[in-house]
Amino acid sequence: MENLNALLAGLAISQLLFLGCYIVFNVPGHRMARILVLFSLCLSGFLAGGIPVLSSHPAVDLVLDSLAILTPAMLWLFAMSFFKDERHIPPYGAFLIGVYFLLRTGDSLLELQGYTTGAWGYYLGYLLPTVIMFGLSLHVVYMGIEGRRADLLEQRRRLRLPFVISMGVVVIFTLSFGVLSPLIQRMLSPQGSQLFVAGVTLVIYSAVFLWTLGLNLATFQILPVTERLLQNPQRISPARPEKTNGARTVLPDSRLMEKINGAMNEQKLYKERGFTIAQLGNKLSTSEQRLRTTINQTMEFRNFNQFLNHYRIREAAQLLKDSDESIANIAMDVGYNSLSAFNKAFKETYGRTPRDYRAGD
Repeated sequence: MENLNALLAGLAISQLLFLGCYIVFNVPGHRMARILVLFSLCLSGFLAGGIPVLSSHPAVDLVLDSLAILTPAMLWLFAMSFFKDERHIPPYGAFLIGVYFLLRTGDSLLELQGYTTGAWGYYLGYLLPTVIMFGLSLHVVYMGIEGRRADLLEQRRRLRLPFVISMGVVVIFTLSFGVLSPLIQRMLSPQGSQLFVAGVTLVIYSAVFLWTLGLNLATFQILPVTERLLQNPQRISPARPEKTNGARTVLPDSRLMEKINGAMNEQKLYKERGFTIAQLGNKLSTSEQRLRTTINQTMEFRNFNQFLNHYRIREAAQLLKDSDESIANIAMDVGYNSLSAFNKAFKETYGRTPRDYRAGD
């Protein structure tokens, strides 16, 4: 079974390296593409760590272990960029990733030097980093499900569940196996313990191989739109023009656009907190898919929240100039549930905070 595991690990690594090379040569320069390449390398390091001939050398094993440690972080960063359209790493995310990587790597270095860290070493060097990685992986699964209906990119909507959720589940399963394995092995005989470890490893390697193979096949199926899916999201302009493609203008559904403009500019439906694309579809008596296509092709928004922010921030900016209403009241009036969400969306649009904008800085 050890030879079969090594074979599956090699096959999965070949698929990951193929994916990385494809992204490098066909989608160069995009931030999400770089993160996906790093994720492929980190996951390859995790798989290679299970091949005895590679992991037998302490220095090589340390490098492979460091790459494996970063796998949940790279998956989380990719999910944040791909689904949340974040242009920057959230500070809390960078902090958590830095903490767990330093703790886990530091513990590995101490073990390599022959130091015994005891119970505190186990809690700080292994258990705490594992909990953080587990939390990031769960968040990946959550992001894959949450906001799917608000996604305006149809190809991305199709990839949400099979891509990130499947990989998130694999990572969660792998982390759980690492935590529970010592307990389970104590309950088994030495031979049973070896069979258990080899069997679970076989399942993990098989899942990663099938996942990467499916991802590569899906990438080729959506080849014409791969670059568009991985492109860096642009800052939302308060006055967003209709999309043009060279000399050719993408003609929207004009009647539906009139209804959308009326709902947003005249009825100001965006002021309803928690307003969804399903509710807009009901108001306009049209399907969600038709709305997604029209809004995305006409105004280039990647998700429905960006679309709502376009109208909310535009009105908020006007209120900041023309009224003495508090910033918090303005945020609630234009449809935001919290002041922090409003401040973030406003700064992403205008490059400064609402307070600075009102002061004219």
